[in-house]
Amino acid sequence: MTSDTWMDDIGERPLKYLAEIAATGGVRMAAESLGVNPSVVSRQIAALERRLRFPLIERRGRNVMVTEIGQVLIDYYRDGQRRQRDLSARLEEYRHLKRGRVAIGVGEGFIGRLIAQALQRFSMSYPDILVEIRSGPTPVVLSLVRDDVVDIGLCARSEDDPAMRIHPFAAKALCAVVAPTHRFAKMANVPPSELVHERLIFMTEAHGVQQFVHSVLDTARLNVIPAYRVDLFNTAQTLAAAGLGVAFMSAITARRGIELGELVAVPIDHPIAAGFSSQMMTRVGRRLSPAADHLWKQLAQSLAHR
Repeated sequence: MTSDTWMDDIGERPLKYLAEIAATGGVRMAAESLGVNPSVVSRQIAALERRLRFPLIERRGRNVMVTEIGQVLIDYYRDGQRRQRDLSARLEEYRHLKRGRVAIGVGEGFIGRLIAQALQRFSMSYPDILVEIRSGPTPVVLSLVRDDVVDIGLCARSEDDPAMRIHPFAAKALCAVVAPTHRFAKMANVPPSELVHERLIFMTEAHGVQQFVHSVLDTARLNVIPAYRVDLFNTAQTLAAAGLGVAFMSAITARRGIELGELVAVPIDHPIAAGFSSQMMTRVGRRLSPAADHLWKQLAQSLAHR
C-alpha cells in the first residue's frame, strides 16, 4: 500500500479535527469551532493515533499542543485543501464565475467606508459572488492568509515575510484620539511626553497599532501604565468619546466618530508615529481567481486614495 493510498484511507475528518486543535489550542475549543461534540473529536484523534502508532497531541498546562508528527499530518491536509481550492477556482473561471466565493481577512480598523466603497464597486462587476469577511488583529489576519483561509488580507504593516506578496500603502499618522472637550483636541500635534499625564486606552498586544504605540513610548523613554486595555477599536473609540482617556489609531479608523463630532484625531509628534502604515497581501504562489484579483485592485484603489 502506497503512502498516498494510506493517507486517503485515513479520511479527511480526523485531519480536519487535528488542524482545528492546532488552530484553537484545545479539543473543546476545536469542537466548538466545528460545531461537534468534544467527545467526537477526542475519539477521532485517539483512533488515528492508534492506527499510526504515533502521539499526535500532547497537553502543556491548560493547552493542547500538536506533536511534530501531528504537524506533518496537518501540513499534508492543508496542502490537499489548497489543491482543492485551486482546482475549484479554475473550474469557476471556466463557468464564467456565475457562482463562487472570495474571502478577505480584515483588521478591525479597516472595516468601514473604504471597504464598503470597494465592495460596492466589486459587487457591480460580480453580483453573484459571495464575499466572506473575517476580521481580527494583525497576527490573525496574517495567519488567515498564510493558511489560505482567505484570498486577501488587510492589516497594519508587519515585518516582511517571504511567504507573502505584500502591497504596502503610504504611511498615515498615528493619532491620539480624544473627545472634543479634551485638551489635546486644540493642539496641532501631541508630543509623546504629554501622554504621561493622561489616562491611556491601549489595544491588546496582538494589534499592530499597539506595537507602534510601544515603539513611540520606548524610544521616548516613557514608562506609562494604561487605564484601559481593549480588543476592539469601537470600544476604544467609545471610551475616548466619553472622555475616559486617550486612544491610539489613525484618523481613517476613527473617521465615523470624527464625522459625527464625537472624536478628534491629533497626530502624535514622533517619527515612528508618522510612519504608521498598512498593507494588503496574499500568499506567494496563490492563484487569485478573476473575481479575487478584481477585488484586490478595487481595494488597492480605495486605500491608495484614502
